[in-house]
Amino acid sequence: MDNRSPMKAAVIFFFSVLWLIVSIVRVPESVGRNADIGTDTSWVVGLPEALHQGDVSGRDFHGTYGPVAQLFAFAGAWFHESWSPLDALPLILLSFIAAAIVLAAIVLFLLKPLGWKACAFIYLCCAGLNLFSEPTSFRALVLLVSSAVVYRALDSESDAGMFFWAALAGVISIVCQLTTAELGIYSIAAAVLAFGLQATVNPERRRSLALSAAATVVVYIAANVVASALFIFSSSSYANLFDYQRYELEMIRGYNFTAGTPWDLSAWPTLGLAVVGAFTLGTGIWLTVRAGSTLGSLLLPLILTSMISLKSGVIRSDIGHITQASSPLIFTLLVIGALFLERLRSQRRMASWACVFVVLWLSWPWAGPYAAYDVWRAATNSPIQKLRRLRTVSSSVEDVLPAGLTNAAISSEDRVLPFPHELYIPVKLQRRLFAPVFQSFNASTKALQDFYVDRLKAPGQNLTVIYGMDHVVSPTLGSVQTITRVPYIFDYLYRHFRLAKNAGFGQGFYLLRDDGRTREFRSVEVAFDSVRAQDGAYEFRPRRPQQCSLLQLVLQMRYPLARYLGRPVPAELTVFREGQSVLQTEIVSIEPNASFSTYISLIPDSQFYEVFAGGAPPAFAWDRMRIVPEQSDWLGVPPGEIRIERISCVDIPPLETQGKF
Repeated sequence: MDNRSPMKAAVIFFFSVLWLIVSIVRVPESVGRNADIGTDTSWVVGLPEALHQGDVSGRDFHGTYGPVAQLFAFAGAWFHESWSPLDALPLILLSFIAAAIVLAAIVLFLLKPLGWKACAFIYLCCAGLNLFSEPTSFRALVLLVSSAVVYRALDSESDAGMFFWAALAGVISIVCQLTTAELGIYSIAAAVLAFGLQATVNPERRRSLALSAAATVVVYIAANVVASALFIFSSSSYANLFDYQRYELEMIRGYNFTAGTPWDLSAWPTLGLAVVGAFTLGTGIWLTVRAGSTLGSLLLPLILTSMISLKSGVIRSDIGHITQASSPLIFTLLVIGALFLERLRSQRRMASWACVFVVLWLSWPWAGPYAAYDVWRAATNSPIQKLRRLRTVSSSVEDVLPAGLTNAAISSEDRVLPFPHELYIPVKLQRRLFAPVFQSFNASTKALQDFYVDRLKAPGQNLTVIYGMDHVVSPTLGSVQTITRVPYIFDYLYRHFRLAKNAGFGQGFYLLRDDGRTREFRSVEVAFDSVRAQDGAYEFRPRRPQQCSLLQLVLQMRYPLARYLGRPVPAELTVFREGQSVLQTEIVSIEPNASFSTYISLIPDSQFYEVFAGGAPPAFAWDRMRIVPEQSDWLGVPPGEIRIERISCVDIPPLETQGKF
């Protein structure tokens, strides 16, 4: 099939435009009110605002999304009539979807065996499943572009053509990495495996395939060096050449050990997806071996990418992450169906594929006739008019910010640190955003927290912290207290920042400012006895009853090697007084298989702000502590050993004098 067929180009263009129209219809027309703004909205609007003030992801701050995703977000915010990333949220989401549309078109253009009928078939199936309908689907699609480029390398007849496409695969891998860091690893791993496996079945081209794999890796490494050099020459705060790569690897490591969530898909849909996956992998491997070199070159990179990307759904296993991680696998199933329909005409094979697609339809959370309904809505309501309205969306400061915060004395010269993760607040206040790690729960290793604190220590910050109380106004990631997840950051904030005023904003936000004084904890080490209960729990009893505001623990959580395949689960910690539970929370491993220090707050969430006040917050008595690995699903990997090395009882001494601001 000629990949340059005008009919194929026309089909891709038609469905791309239709997809864009449906997306315009679907995006919301406003950001809602303060109660509607969650953690995802915060990073979405924070990305373009950071770039607008000259901060580049990976160079000036670290987060899940890299500079490519930051550019996508900036494009959406720029399209808004006035600069207001929060008001431009619908346009930013639309920009993400537009990027996904373009990437999907590139994938189909690159896959030569797919003619116009196959492309139409794939688009229609995607519409029925609402595949790639999530705003961040560009992540999966940029990975599929990498697979398509590797296919072109494997399918090249000449060595020169193979080397060209292999080098381009290295370039696409760095683009994947600059989108989100783990995609670079997925991309380069799938490419090298594809070249290696192809070399085992194609010995006459083994040398060319080996050189092509080397070319991909060399270009990828060279591109990383270039990216780091650009960062170090364009910013005075970027310290070392490979800091970007170092901290992104820390982000990946921390995410794997601290961000897990249980499997959220119910049993029957899970079984359905397992059947779909088994059929796709089995049929794909069979076609790779039996159906000729062209189809083998096409399916091999897709299968490898599909299998590797499933890792993302193992860690955070909510429905959104499951479908994102599975989408390359579903796309591969659709490609196989298109090949059966257009090239490998067989009623038996097509019937078996159709049965599996029905199973997928019944199992896929987003399947339904929604796209057809949205096309009808687009026909009766002008998408152009809606796009014009989106460009002028304007929200009231009073509606989207915590009550009273607009009247707070935050100077226009101040940089604002929203802690733990409410990035939308300085964006809407039009104050300079300060976030060394986007959303503090992403600073999930000691190295990242040290980086965060080093940025806090930098002179001339004029920093105001807007601190949100856990569970009161700031949802935590899992059941882990913020001070437990990022203890080194909390430690620095406690020692150097004070309440600017005792009154809060929006029932749980408080302003903190550095008053130039350092305040120390009053900490007493607790002598304790430990015992291993019959149910596997670790119990610790102080030799005399204690009364504290905070507990400081130095501990180790040791995981088996299965931690690299499954989801490391946290430990549940319960504090008792006279047999009654006074606190139940969780601990994540900031430094897996090594000692680390963390804090546990015994203070009620609504009173935690008193830690930063001039007086002493309340203290609470306890006489027993119990730690047990959290109950998890079949993907969970519990710690094999939890070792408490030290327990300290921490009190907050009152300040002799209250600083003036």
